[in-house]
Amino acid sequence: MSWTTTQVTAPAHRIDLGIGQPDPALLPADLFQQVSLEAPALAYGTEAGDERFRSALATWLNRRQTQPASAGNLLVTNGSSNALDMICTRFSQPGDTVLVEDPTYFIARRQLSDHGLTTIAVPMDENGVDILELAALIDQHKPAFFYTIPTFHNPTGITQSTERRAQLVALARDTGCPVVADEVYQYLYYDQPPPDPLASFDDRAPILSIGSFSKLLAPGLRLGWIQAPQAMLAPLIGSGLLASGGGLAPVTSSLVRPLLEDGRFDHHLSRLSDIYRRRLATLVQGLTDHLDDRLEWTTPKGGFFMWTHWRNGADTDAMLLRAHEVGVGFQPGQKFSASPEQASAMRLCFAFYDEAKLTQACERLSRL
Repeated sequence: MSWTTTQVTAPAHRIDLGIGQPDPALLPADLFQQVSLEAPALAYGTEAGDERFRSALATWLNRRQTQPASAGNLLVTNGSSNALDMICTRFSQPGDTVLVEDPTYFIARRQLSDHGLTTIAVPMDENGVDILELAALIDQHKPAFFYTIPTFHNPTGITQSTERRAQLVALARDTGCPVVADEVYQYLYYDQPPPDPLASFDDRAPILSIGSFSKLLAPGLRLGWIQAPQAMLAPLIGSGLLASGGGLAPVTSSLVRPLLEDGRFDHHLSRLSDIYRRRLATLVQGLTDHLDDRLEWTTPKGGFFMWTHWRNGADTDAMLLRAHEVGVGFQPGQKFSASPEQASAMRLCFAFYDEAKLTQACERLSRL
């Protein structure tokens, strides 16, 4: 099967661990072969998205979080990138400041820049964002919002602790600074479930949690959601975009809803987690066998990525051409941060390739 029409085409002679996408071989086309399309899905629909789908999604979420969600605090989006774009449009204007973690997802940095926003980095530790530093920067810059990836962080793999999440939510409530939580990996865990999504902690806090089926089911669905208090969703639902076109992804919502309701999605997600768990273990073993004396890393407990650093401080951006020559690729640290200490970092994705290719990639990395 040819995948030349996808967003990223895997190089024929290179194992590119920089590709941060699901393995095309794992995309579950069979799940949709017996799903029928209902006529109401072909209409404009309500601004927040199909209510039956939002109710089914809320039921699914409520089996996985302490505080209940409802259809009323969910907004359907065309994936997480669309969600962030809508939030930028309605919660900021060009010239505003936005706080982000250091490092952070490079495409999110690009989206914020596209909206004319100035980003200021906030340091992290092993439990997530530095709350004291964040509080000081909120007080100093009065940002439009703070963008965070609290679960299986992209690129570091860090998951904010429950205590850190509670502190962050309390800070947002007390200061009124909105927090945009990009939580697309929340349900893709390989050990114990992570703490609850930020939006479920306190409905008095201005938190917008972004979820997506892109990593859990298939990116081509372009289906995601925002969970937030109704007051936070109101500016989004009241936008000209939704007033003109109605709710987003009505057809896709109608195809995914029965999968949520009858357990087929749960079965698929369990299988996917098992496969990715084995691939992560393979990557860890390969790095241990070939690069333990030259690389340092922390093994994530979910998500797609491992964040590694060369012990000798080598510049990974400068190293990338040589890596391509030996048949391997990665995302260099400078894409995710302007900090010099991240220049020796590599983001490695273990989701796109099978175990044999991951083992081979580690051997090729060792030639660097």
